[in-house]
Amino acid sequence: MSNLENLFNEVFDMVDTRTKTVKKVLNSATLNERFESLPSGPQREYILQSQIRPIFGKDGINSTPIGTHPDFLSLENGSSRTINQYVCTLFVDIKGSTRLSLLYPLDLVYKFKDAVIKTCVEVIRSLDGSVHRIMGDAVMAFFGGNATEKEDAIADAINCATTLRAVLEGSIKPWMVKNGIDAKDFGFRVGCDFGDDSEVLWGSFGYSNVGEVSATGLPVDMASKLQGLASKNQTMIGQGILNFINWPENYSKIKENTRSCEEQKLPVVTPNLTDKNGNPINYQMRLLRYEAYLECSALPRQFKEVLGDIRVINHKAISYKCYTVANDNEVEYFPSSKFLEKNVPLVFKVVVNTRINGLSFPLTAIFTKMNNGKDVPIEEREKEYPPVERILRKPVPDKYNKSPNQFVKAILNESTLYRGLHTMKCEIVDRNKKTLFRDWIGVMIK
Repeated sequence: MSNLENLFNEVFDMVDTRTKTVKKVLNSATLNERFESLPSGPQREYILQSQIRPIFGKDGINSTPIGTHPDFLSLENGSSRTINQYVCTLFVDIKGSTRLSLLYPLDLVYKFKDAVIKTCVEVIRSLDGSVHRIMGDAVMAFFGGNATEKEDAIADAINCATTLRAVLEGSIKPWMVKNGIDAKDFGFRVGCDFGDDSEVLWGSFGYSNVGEVSATGLPVDMASKLQGLASKNQTMIGQGILNFINWPENYSKIKENTRSCEEQKLPVVTPNLTDKNGNPINYQMRLLRYEAYLECSALPRQFKEVLGDIRVINHKAISYKCYTVANDNEVEYFPSSKFLEKNVPLVFKVVVNTRINGLSFPLTAIFTKMNNGKDVPIEEREKEYPPVERILRKPVPDKYNKSPNQFVKAILNESTLYRGLHTMKCEIVDRNKKTLFRDWIGVMIK
């Protein structure tokens, strides 16, 4: 995703439009000429997957077709069997596309909408999701399966929602502006929730030739309600996710109703459902704090640096990574990409290329840890630990070593301990106390 703005353009150019009659709407002659000249050709799937999946440490491609989840193909054709199995459900709804039909030629509107839907589908599949259904301007997807850890399914869904917004803001909207399409009201709303094995039932609905295999249960149904309650370009997370993985308060917030005269907080799904005794269930919901989570996500540093009002500072001479250690072997851990077991040794490693000009040595690497979630002792929870400093000095040639090492590195050893999402910040300052680099690595723990 190094050239994010071109991603949507590539998908748009793949859409094959065969309709030859294009009418001019609202003096859009120049716009028509621009899009009539675009090349068409066979659809090439997976173009986004090939760029997104490696970022999250995922190999190959996800070619799962739309429809029945692969785990439940045996329930097709009207089977009367049902299966209890967890799932993380995601609804994404595209907002503001309906009005485009009033402003632009239908060929262009179709091509644009199709490219947006294709983008959603491929982002979902990039994070191992299974696209269940396309409903006009909305897409429903499931994350997880019998070969996937429950926590990892949630991580995939949250990373999918984050990547969708990143692509929207970094690629789709700039493309719209560049091509003269009104982007003011266009955006996404996402709802996401998790249901455990006892809360989700899979079965075949309808008849063998007029039906589908799907999931039912409160968390599944809540995902669509959460989407409807999300603000534009926001993701609403449900109680199932919040509670199951100890999602930290630092990375979510209560929605505020700004339409009423008085400020009103909305901590639970409305209207508030009642149980069989008539008591309100007070189903919790929180908006994902996109900018905060983006900081500790696996999305590229040079991309995070230019998106939104965030604090990431990139430097071409500096690399910052995390590794798990087993049997003296280091394996890269992609930030916030999956959940690790407890008591796994970690190595946080920052490497500086000393041959890049403009670095004022000695440099200081400052590592700052933060643990989040209810399993963390309250006196430590969601607070920065005292920073740990490492000095990085530029190797100097001497009579024994005419060509010293090009790279210097600082290492911090840690291990996984508490369930939830935790972070390690790394800052690099030079001898003049100028900050050259700042980034966070998120670590998810079961």
